[in-house]
Amino acid sequence: MSDVQPVKRHEPSDPPTEPAESRQRGLRDPNRRRDRYHMLLLLAILIIEFVLLTALRPDAYPTARNLTSMAFQMSEIGLLALAVACAMLIGGIDLSIVAVANLSGIVAAKVMTALAPEMGGTALVVATGCALGVGLVAGAVNGLLVSLLRVSPIVVTLGTMTLFTGVATGVTGGSTVFAAGEFASVGAILVAGVPLVLLVLVLAAVALTVATRSTRWGFRVYTVGASEKVSRYARLPVERVQVSAYLISGSLSALAGLVTLSRTDSISVGFGSSYLILAILVAVLAGVSPYGGVGRLLAVPVAMAVMQQVSTGLNMALAGAEGANFAKEFAWGAILILVLAVSEPRTRQWLRELVAVRRV
Repeated sequence: MSDVQPVKRHEPSDPPTEPAESRQRGLRDPNRRRDRYHMLLLLAILIIEFVLLTALRPDAYPTARNLTSMAFQMSEIGLLALAVACAMLIGGIDLSIVAVANLSGIVAAKVMTALAPEMGGTALVVATGCALGVGLVAGAVNGLLVSLLRVSPIVVTLGTMTLFTGVATGVTGGSTVFAAGEFASVGAILVAGVPLVLLVLVLAAVALTVATRSTRWGFRVYTVGASEKVSRYARLPVERVQVSAYLISGSLSALAGLVTLSRTDSISVGFGSSYLILAILVAVLAGVSPYGGVGRLLAVPVAMAVMQQVSTGLNMALAGAEGANFAKEFAWGAILILVLAVSEPRTRQWLRELVAVRRV
């Protein structure tokens, strides 16, 4: 009697991990093409703005003094836009960026004032470390609440925004805090004619672009942003990715607070109350999707430059006139709508079809 071979049971396979990552890399190529197209569009708008403003005000706009002033002004909002863009890449949002920036700047100013007489230049390093530490703690709080409790990022960061503002108010009593020692001069440093604070923004954008485009962590950021459900099925460390994104957001916010303190020599709880909306506007204009998984962080400084040129141009044209702020906000909104409309794939297809019809 022959032995009966047992029927081999087919166990369900484990959820894919690395194979899923390989397939997702292929799916991300269209987004890469979209990001390149969006970057070229922003650069074209930037050049057109510069040419028009130079033609309209050749005596005032293209001067070294004006361009340097613009570079100083765009730095902290650019860093805040970069911070909120990091949260948006994973499908989240960080509404506490301005509150974290103000609290970090206040802590740095307080530490600097206390240590400067005894420690001299070393106090600057300690104060900077304390400010960045505040940003990391704030980012960790946001990230843990969002990832572990799975609470809506809007609700979480709205709550922490109020919390951090309350802490800053308690520390300062609601009064303005002034920079001391080395901080008062750092914001005015030029490197080869370029403001140091602008170089900080550009270097941060370049470093984050390399990290998100060329590393496994960056791939996971885009994958989690595109679909948290698929990421969990593929056994990606979703919680760790989310926390890391908010840690970076908090650190960049703290860096923005340091830039603000060094540039203005003072900071307060209510400083930059309008910066939150502007930072989100710049991030979206840069092509970072509010739904997550799409966008190139290198476009953030370019989008900030586009917005800064509009602001400076309108300030020159409407200096002292009523409704100048309204005109500025209207122009910002119009540019955002234009860029989003032209970047939309269906719009590009419609334009291609229109050109094809005209050629017939």
